[in-house]
Amino acid sequence: MAQEVNIGSQVDVKKSANVPLSFTGTIEKLYANAALLSIDSFDAADAEIVEDLKHKTVINYKNMKQNGKAVEPPKPDDAK
Repeated sequence: MAQEVNIGSQVDVKKSANVPLSFTGTIEKLYANAALLSIDSFDAADAEIVEDLKHKTVINYKNMKQNGKAVEPPKPDDAK
């Protein structure tokens, strides 16, 4: 079962075809299909990539895990 994430949630991201490095990050802003993450913990070999990204990146929710479980985007507000 997927876990809903919020601003301040810490997530793990694994390197894949769509993601250039593996890291642990904190959600700073939520979007419909992705979130802005600060890159907190990463492999020393990826330091140059992290510096190029200014320690922030936008990642799709499908590429994130929290406590080893998939995450789901927050439900949109019903505000009109």
